[in-house]
Amino acid sequence: MANKRGQMFFYFLAAAMGCLAIGAMANAQGAGAGASAASAGMAAGTAAKNSTQTGRDMSQNNPEIALQIIRPVERKEQKAYDSFKNVPMNDPANKIKAGEKFINEYPKSELVAFVYPYLVVGYIQLNQMPKALSAATKDLEINPKDFRTMAVLSQTLARTYNPSAANADSQLAQSEDYGKKALDGVGKLEKPDGMSDDVFSQLKKETEAMSHGGVGLVALRRNQYQSAIAEIEKAISLNDADQTNYYLLGVANTNSDHPAEAAKAFAKCAAIQGNLQAECAKAAGPKKN
Repeated sequence: MANKRGQMFFYFLAAAMGCLAIGAMANAQGAGAGASAASAGMAAGTAAKNSTQTGRDMSQNNPEIALQIIRPVERKEQKAYDSFKNVPMNDPANKIKAGEKFINEYPKSELVAFVYPYLVVGYIQLNQMPKALSAATKDLEINPKDFRTMAVLSQTLARTYNPSAANADSQLAQSEDYGKKALDGVGKLEKPDGMSDDVFSQLKKETEAMSHGGVGLVALRRNQYQSAIAEIEKAISLNDADQTNYYLLGVANTNSDHPAEAAKAFAKCAAIQGNLQAECAKAAGPKKN
């Protein structure tokens, strides 16, 4: 690609980690999925909060973090960035520390656009949502087409929702807004030159799955069960490995008086290893011979 300033080149983050999925999994707490409709709704909150999964592809194949560099990166700056990049993603505390250090030392570097998405995920892993939202705001100011981060935020805000919080309603609205914007944007995203159709399709699927899941959970929390079911089923069709979405589908069907569909969803949830396995097995009921 080129812009009016002349021939440009795309600089992609050189991270040898492919399509990574980062899970911030807390210990399961009691949730009454098989109880009454009211308790099932409460269970949705508990399970969602304790099964927050975020995803961020930081490979050089991700078009959403592509950045046009209008000047060469200085060696000292690149070295500092490499130090940040080399901190493993399974060490969020030190990853954040290194990222913040780079931004403080090189606040005007174009490479900060690659740092902020990491920070968003790292803060979420450490349950520091205010910092995650602040980093996301800065990230989206730099790259308003970072639909992946929008999808991450949609899913995370919906799953960490606290109905007792002062900003509870605005958090749901924000989750829905991020999810819908991500869905609209990624649908219009054009495949970059040099990227395979399979890789591009997978990136879109992952982003759309998180977005549909976030929008669906917002609908569930608002007791809009049919909308919730439709959105969560779309999320599952794009990613059938997310245990939480099967649980939430079971809750939505339970609350809308579809016991057979609920049992199927809970059974599929129970078949996936995770912190909701026992609860889903109980909600699914005894296996039929």
